[in-house]
Amino acid sequence: MKTATAIQLTCPECRRDNEPERIYCHDCGARLDRSALAGRRTGKIETSEELHKRMRGMFSQRRIKAQLFFFKSAKLILIAIAAAALLVMLIAPEVPPAVKSEEFPPQINLNLETLTESRQPQTMQFSEEGVNAYLASALKRKKEKLNHPLINFERALVAFSEGNCRVTIERSIFGYSIFTSGDYAVQIEGGKVKTSPRSGAIGRMPVDPNVMPYAGFLFSDVVAAMDREHKLLNKVGSIQLHEKEIAVTSAQ
Repeated sequence: MKTATAIQLTCPECRRDNEPERIYCHDCGARLDRSALAGRRTGKIETSEELHKRMRGMFSQRRIKAQLFFFKSAKLILIAIAAAALLVMLIAPEVPPAVKSEEFPPQINLNLETLTESRQPQTMQFSEEGVNAYLASALKRKKEKLNHPLINFERALVAFSEGNCRVTIERSIFGYSIFTSGDYAVQIEGGKVKTSPRSGAIGRMPVDPNVMPYAGFLFSDVVAAMDREHKLLNKVGSIQLHEKEIAVTSAQ
């Protein structure tokens, strides 16, 4: 089968040759001058195979444009999701405002030493407020060691509930505070403190519980700074977490 050879329509704006079926330019979208087609005939014959090949090329260009549009849209969506996640991470969780540490905070380290040296079963209770006052005082002296390039350590605090201890650390980057939190079950097992992660968050963005076992590095520097207290807790018999209180019992 033979068909008349198609006349190429040259775009007046970008000079792109377009198929005669087009009304607007394939590249720039300018309207084509179709008057050149009127009354024009050519003796050259286009085969059906050539016609099909040309038509496939037209649809192929449309498919490429559709793919480019899809990828651009997907990229914009991913950027929007990342921006939203970053915003949620920068929102501070519900924590008490920072206060100046007490001049004479509770001497919890001395109390723990007394407890570990006791030959009789003994239990000591420490309030959430007292533990936070002690942390503020103890970590204030070690703040320089907790600072990293561009990241400053601000404070660490705990919140006790029945069977759970939430640890929250505030750091700042260029003056903007970022909070990391983790919920842990705490117990003494085999003469050592064992913490089992339950959940966590960065700002107000939850961290999947399955990821929490690998998020220990977020708290490792503070744990290392409290090494003395950690070693003392390894010597106690049990730890019980209650609402706004922790009870520590000496080893039998």
